Amino acid sequence: MKIERLNVLTLTSIALILFLAASCNSPVEPDPGTNPSGNVVAWFNGLANTIDLYFPESDFLVSTAYITGDAPNDLLYLGSDKLVVLSSLSSILQVVDLSVSGSLLHEIAFPGGSNPWAMAYENDKIWVTLMLTGQIAAVSTDSWTPGETVDVTDYPYGIAIASGSIFVSHGDYTEPNPPGGVTVLDAITLEETGWIDTGQNTIDLWYCSETGNIHAFSYTYSDDGVISIIDPASCTILSQIATGGSPGKPVQVGSHFASGDGWSSDAIFFYNEAGTLLDTWNTGVNATGLAVSGDTLYITDFNTDMVYIADWNTQVILDSLVAGNGPQGIISIER
Repeated sequence: MKIERLNVLTLTSIALILFLAASCNSPVEPDPGTNPSGNVVAWFNGLANTIDLYFPESDFLVSTAYITGDAPNDLLYLGSDKLVVLSSLSSILQVVDLSVSGSLLHEIAFPGGSNPWAMAYENDKIWVTLMLTGQIAAVSTDSWTPGETVDVTDYPYGIAIASGSIFVSHGDYTEPNPPGGVTVLDAITLEETGWIDTGQNTIDLWYCSETGNIHAFSYTYSDDGVISIIDPASCTILSQIATGGSPGKPVQVGSHFASGDGWSSDAIFFYNEAGTLLDTWNTGVNATGLAVSGDTLYITDFNTDMVYIADWNTQVILDSLVAGNGPQGIISIER
C-alpha cells in the first residue's frame, strides 16, 4: 500500500502520522466571519488539517480559520487575499479568501494517491509536484481548471520557476538508488533541458526573488544536510553550505538567510549565498517552519503545537501563540 507523506519525516513516522490524521481527526468547522485588516501570518496544522491566522497589528489570533484536506503540505499566496493550500493525502488544491474565515473559493482535485507535494506560481499557472506519480501538473488561475501534466524523474518534491525554466527536485521515498538532484524543464516547451546534481534526497527548493538564485535542500536524516545555491540562468551550483541536520525552506533575514532544522534538532542555521554557515542558533524549540516580518521571526513547532515569536537579530524568543495540532508550513503576508 502506498503511504503518503505529511512532511519531512522518516517513513515510519510518516505512516503513523497519516493513519492517525485520517482516522482520528475531525476538525471543528470555522465560524464564517470577517477577519481583521493588516498583515497576517498563516500556518497549516498538519495533524489537525486546519489553517490558523495571526494578525500582528491587532494581536489577534484566528484558530481554525479554514479546514484543509487531509495532510496539508504547502501554502502559496497569490495576492488579492487569495491563499492556496495543497493537501497531500486528499490530493486537492484549495483557495481561500484571507478576509473571510471559513471561505472556500476554489477546489481542484488531482488523481487519487498522487500525493501533491509543493507549488510554484508564474504567468497565471500554479505548477504542482505529484510525488507518487512522477509528474508535475499545472492549474490555471484564470479558470481554476487543471492544465497539462508533465512526466519527470521519479519522486518530484520541490519546485521553483526562474529564468524561463521550471526546476524540480527529487527525493528518496522508497527507492534503494534514488536519483536525487534537480530536473530542469523549459517553461514554455516543457521539455527537459538539464540536470543539476545537488545530491541524494533533495527535498525542497526555494527561489529568492531578491538575488535571483534558487536554494536547494538535501539530506538523508543522518546529520548530512546541505544547502546548494543554484544560478537558474546557467543551471550551475554557485556554492554549497554543509549545515548537517535536515535544513528546510528558509527566510531572508537582512542580507543573509535562516533555515530551520525542526525535523532533526532545535537549530536554526544562518547562512549566505557565498557558501558560509554564519551561525547556528539552538532555539530550544523544533523549528519546522519559519516566516519573517522585519526583525520578527515566526517559528512553528510541530511537537509542542506552538508558534514562537522571536527577534532573529538578538536570537531571543519573545512570545508564543497556541496553534492547532502539528503546525508546520508558515508564511508572512503583507496585505
